[in-house]
Amino acid sequence: MKHIILRTALSALGTLAVGNAQAQLFDRGGGLIYDSEQNVTWLADANYAKTSGYDAEGKMSWQNAVAWVDGLTFFDDVRGASYDDWRLPTFNDLGVPGCDYGYSGSDCGFNVSTASSELAHLFYGDFANKGALDSHGGPQSGYGLVDDPATADDESLFSHLQSFGYWLGTSYGGDASKAWYLSTATGMQNYISKGTNYYVWAVRDGDVAAPVPLPGAVWLFGSALIGLIYAKRRGV
Repeated sequence: MKHIILRTALSALGTLAVGNAQAQLFDRGGGLIYDSEQNVTWLADANYAKTSGYDAEGKMSWQNAVAWVDGLTFFDDVRGASYDDWRLPTFNDLGVPGCDYGYSGSDCGFNVSTASSELAHLFYGDFANKGALDSHGGPQSGYGLVDDPATADDESLFSHLQSFGYWLGTSYGGDASKAWYLSTATGMQNYISKGTNYYVWAVRDGDVAAPVPLPGAVWLFGSALIGLIYAKRRGV
């Protein structure tokens, strides 16, 4: 009987842990969207540079994009707090330094690895979008920003999404006059001259929502489980 209880308790605790580990996009209110897997918070407005009145279109050079996010202060009217630690999405060079161009799983090209940049994770992972070319380099339909009406926690959470290039916050290692970007129109991730005018999507580290403590029942359950394990080891 003790063995059955112990297995049941372990199974339930494992299920709880897996459920809490599932990655999702969460609308925190106040114009902020949290990505639990990347542990970053995006502005819900994907063209806030325009809607805030900073720029007529929202497109700007990489240098101006960096300056804008560095100087950005955003007021969260749900929590009554202002945040001034915004930045551009990061890029991660996954292979040989520079552009490892490919059609699947690389850091440059189409259908890139979701680990290659925070924006690639959002576009290919959270949004489940497709690149203009398939994994064999052939054209495919349904690429770009395609909002799935059956999924509420994807593009639907954001406003003013632009089907165009968005800057990443990393200079290209082989040429300091160039920087990385991702195109939401085609799914292409590559580098280009910093003087190009692309859109800017602000992101910050962490979650604006305070951590929610586990319910007392969960702590009691954990204590009971430890007790069962200890009793089993003692042969009680």
